[in-house]
Amino acid sequence: MTLDRQDRIILEILQQDATLPVAEIAARANLSAPSCWRRIRQLREAGIIRRQVALLDAARVNLGVTVISSVTLRDKSVAGQKRFESFANERNEVQECLLLSGGRDYQLKVIVPTIKDYEHFLTSVLLDLPIVESAESNFVLREAKQTTALPLGLTSLGLQD
Repeated sequence: MTLDRQDRIILEILQQDATLPVAEIAARANLSAPSCWRRIRQLREAGIIRRQVALLDAARVNLGVTVISSVTLRDKSVAGQKRFESFANERNEVQECLLLSGGRDYQLKVIVPTIKDYEHFLTSVLLDLPIVESAESNFVLREAKQTTALPLGLTSLGLQD
């Protein structure tokens, strides 16, 4: 699916607030409500809009420790990668799992209530995996920027093409 300017405007709006009524999104995108709804449905069907979720404040739900863990695998084969990625997908505390180039194989973003909880995850779960050779942990002191919005090439809802 090729995205036109109107699609990009709709996506910019939805990335900021997916709870807006279609009529408001349509007005902001200079479209009719039925046309806007059709475009949103097409964006979903094409897989461009994967899902809509509520973003929570981790600290307010007692998840105050964020750790970036860089992992080196013993088995770097495709099968080894699949096993590790399957592990990461099964663990609720693992928020992100990224395959890397360079010195380490994976980077995990892990969110837990306390340092003690991370210690348990690291020593009794992650390092206990036969596939994992080592892990280096970096504790997040402050989140300077966090966004889920992708840079679609439009800023301020269409002021730049």
